[in-house]
Amino acid sequence: MTATATQTYTVIGLTLDVDRTELLIAAVVAGTVADQVELLATSEEDFTRWAEEFNAPDPDTAADLAYAFCRDFGYAEEDTAGEYLQRVLAEAGIEATSGAHPGSGCSWIAVPTPDGGEVLLTGQDRHEAEVDYPLTDHAGWLACAYDEDGVEFTVLYDSHTPDLSADTAAAVAAVAASVTTD
Repeated sequence: MTATATQTYTVIGLTLDVDRTELLIAAVVAGTVADQVELLATSEEDFTRWAEEFNAPDPDTAADLAYAFCRDFGYAEEDTAGEYLQRVLAEAGIEATSGAHPGSGCSWIAVPTPDGGEVLLTGQDRHEAEVDYPLTDHAGWLACAYDEDGVEFTVLYDSHTPDLSADTAAAVAAVAASVTTD
């Protein structure tokens, strides 16, 4: 059996903001140029410009992989931002729970740390101290690591980025770095 040679293709397109599982491809370019593609602001309110790299034997297969990627890693319509965050944490192998202060109206995602403390993640701006809000209302994540007494804390991640997918990936990376033990 002969192995098919692959190369890296950059797929460029638009995702529908309704659930971000629908991808409209504008181009498939040979090479690793996703970081060189300038994603301009779109005039349409229902789309987000998108670029991602895929290893494939040909441009059509790269496009198929991009469609599958968006379909598999898109948002479920019933998700809140917190549910999406918990799903991405779980996919990264990070155990997390949601919690709230009774009567306070505050909600967060909690991740235990090896030293007995925890990392708390909440939304930003008008969703400060809350994670159960609609995906389209995302304005950023705040992640703080608290000591075992819940008093001293360190800010691990503080963003004001409305791109839920990229922002969540960055927040999860920051949490993963803080809870990993050597």
